Amino acid sequence: MHAKNLVGIWTIDSFQIEDCATGQRTHPWGERPSGMVMFSPEGRMSALITPGGRSHPKTEADEAAAFRSMLAHSGRYRVEPPNRLVTAVDIAWFEPWVGSEQVRYLDLSGDNLTLTSAPLNMPQQNAPMFAVVTWRREPVRQSD
Repeated sequence: MHAKNLVGIWTIDSFQIEDCATGQRTHPWGERPSGMVMFSPEGRMSALITPGGRSHPKTEADEAAAFRSMLAHSGRYRVEPPNRLVTAVDIAWFEPWVGSEQVRYLDLSGDNLTLTSAPLNMPQQNAPMFAVVTWRREPVRQSD
């Protein structure tokens, strides 16, 4: 796997977390989350994921809940053969990730990409989890 294979814009298909101990999978952002990840040819990535079907916040509590229900981070990425994606996070919604290297394992088949995390402690989870995120490459639009 080479970094050039990732370059482009990807739209989320699913986000699941798997309990490391039980193997049970759940959909913390629902069956149809919203999200995109972009990989630049220069080696920078940016990702944003939210639950599908969110409503406009009406109160401060709603705004706080909306923030807690998202995932966003960006940084420099590299691919380590055979299938490791490592992102040196320089900005994130979850402050403990800033300055860390986040490892994901790649499975690329045509325009479908699955990223599986190493075991990690996700916010609002009580046990180590794997995150399994599937993406679909957006077609390149031709300029007018």
